[in-house]
Amino acid sequence: MKPSLKKGFSIIELIFVIAVLGIIAAVAVPKLLDSRSSALATTIKQDISTITNSIQSYYMLKGKLDDITTSVTINSNTWNTENNKTVIFPRTGNSCVTIKIEDKELKVDIDESNETEVCTKIRQSGISDSTYKLY
Repeated sequence: MKPSLKKGFSIIELIFVIAVLGIIAAVAVPKLLDSRSSALATTIKQDISTITNSIQSYYMLKGKLDDITTSVTINSNTWNTENNKTVIFPRTGNSCVTIKIEDKELKVDIDESNETEVCTKIRQSGISDSTYKLY
């Protein structure tokens, strides 16, 4: 009788598979993290456009705006509302985007000194400080 050999992987085959998985992870993880911040920056860019358009439309129809939240529904997980005339991103920490109403003007301020990845991507997407007259 012949002794039966167990079938399985050798240690070299296992090391090779682990090395290949490590290389794939080293390439994929940074791409995955970058796509998350890019998606958030795109969402914030769309939010800025929606907020400014809603405020302008509301002000044009009503002639006044006492509370920003009456003109637009703001995602409270992302944005923070202060004194009914200011909207800030991010909700906590250093502000990157501030949208405020003062003296019949709507001002969008982008903080150039905030170096977080999302704020940098927002600036790179073409969003800059803007002022809109409210009529």
